[in-house]
Amino acid sequence: MTALVRYLLADLLRTQRHLPPLLVYAVVLALFNAGDAGPPPSSYAGSCAFLCPVAAWLTIVVTTAEDPVRREVTVVAAGGWGPAQAAVTALSCLVVTAVALMATFVPVLTQSRPHPPAVVALGFAALLVCGLVGVGVGVLCGRPVVTRPGWSVPAAAALLLPAYLFGRTPPIGNVLGALGHDTGLGGDLVVSGVCAVVLVVGATLVARVVGARRN
Repeated sequence: MTALVRYLLADLLRTQRHLPPLLVYAVVLALFNAGDAGPPPSSYAGSCAFLCPVAAWLTIVVTTAEDPVRREVTVVAAGGWGPAQAAVTALSCLVVTAVALMATFVPVLTQSRPHPPAVVALGFAALLVCGLVGVGVGVLCGRPVVTRPGWSVPAAAALLLPAYLFGRTPPIGNVLGALGHDTGLGGDLVVSGVCAVVLVVGATLVARVVGARRN
């Protein structure tokens, strides 16, 4: 599995298609933290809200980095769609975790308000939950589930939009609401974290089944 993830990472870096979502997120982070982003932990609300679609975008890039012919070769070398799809999801999670870690320390380094370690840890957890939700959506909207790249982004937008419209409901709304009101964040993170993990695992299983049937 480690060798497969390293191969997929090398292929992703070669394509450089990961740069646009990373640059967009970096610009947004700079804009959010150019002035007073508010007291912690609400200073993480904007970066959390935007990380979810960026994570979906990054995951779609990971799932489509290989063309269909090369992906079939990778699947055969990996021993089936199960290990291959698990490696794609694992790489997406690693990339999003790195982005979440970076976003965690931006307010700490740029804002004059103190950020206690406990608050920083909660901010990282909130970012990670939102990022994992994006990974799950990206897996569902990338290959092999959605085979046409032009449909991947609209499909991801259709799945993510309700998460921002239904108020304080998991896995996104309650985290953003708790960040803004600084109440019940720990409990909301646990509930949303479980939902995010279930989404990622379920999306990986769906992609595995769809890929095996289409193959």
